[in-house]
Amino acid sequence: MQAQATGIALWKFVAVGLLAGLLGGGFGIGGGLILVPSLIFIGLDRHRAHATSLAGIVLIAITGALSYGLSGSIALDVGVTIGVGGVVGSFFGATAMNRMSARGLTIVFGLVLLVAGTRMVFGGAPEPGVIDLGPVGEIAAALGIGLVAGFFAGIAGIGGGVVNVPSMVFLIGLPQLVAQGSSFVAVVMTTTAASFVNLRNKRLIPREGVFVGLGGAAGALTSSQIALGANEDTLRMLLGVLVLFVALRTLYRVLRAAQSD
Repeated sequence: MQAQATGIALWKFVAVGLLAGLLGGGFGIGGGLILVPSLIFIGLDRHRAHATSLAGIVLIAITGALSYGLSGSIALDVGVTIGVGGVVGSFFGATAMNRMSARGLTIVFGLVLLVAGTRMVFGGAPEPGVIDLGPVGEIAAALGIGLVAGFFAGIAGIGGGVVNVPSMVFLIGLPQLVAQGSSFVAVVMTTTAASFVNLRNKRLIPREGVFVGLGGAAGALTSSQIALGANEDTLRMLLGVLVLFVALRTLYRVLRAAQSD
């Protein structure tokens, strides 16, 4: 199996990346929740969309990490530790993605979006955790967060920020904005590792991922700066509504297709 050029105009990949960066960059997520359905919309198949999404998120996350880092809203040690767990998790997730059917991937992606969107809309603002895990406990928690986030990143084509950010707030006690900035560090490591797996499995055309990433980086730079001074509740609610819409639409299509078989 070898990846073939899609014939899709490269400006469409840039536009998709820009949209994902604008919507995701302000929340410490790579934008895969937006990228995957958008890439399918412009003509990629399900497996290629997941792989291209992850490759594009690498540049988006680098930009987000630099933006938050320059503002001082980042805990590098936590981000790197979660990233180490994410590298391991993403390897298994990306490997599983390559072996799953398109319908199975669609169901997984829809369910991930449903949980993430519900959490954004109805969960309220996460409050810093009050449990003192101690240094060893925090390292173990960070590695565990990374493993879970990395697995879902690899299998669903997302960066893993939807797991990273609330987990860093609840379990490790980081402030919301610091968790968002630190998440980008972990996402860089996670998506890079998953992209190597996808490249080896010939699910990825690097040029398409780069163009997605270029558009996404521009969007993430803009939205991360806005987020640093914006109302977090409003931003989270708006994105959550959009994510829920995409989740319900995705799962409805799977159900309708199953009924017609």
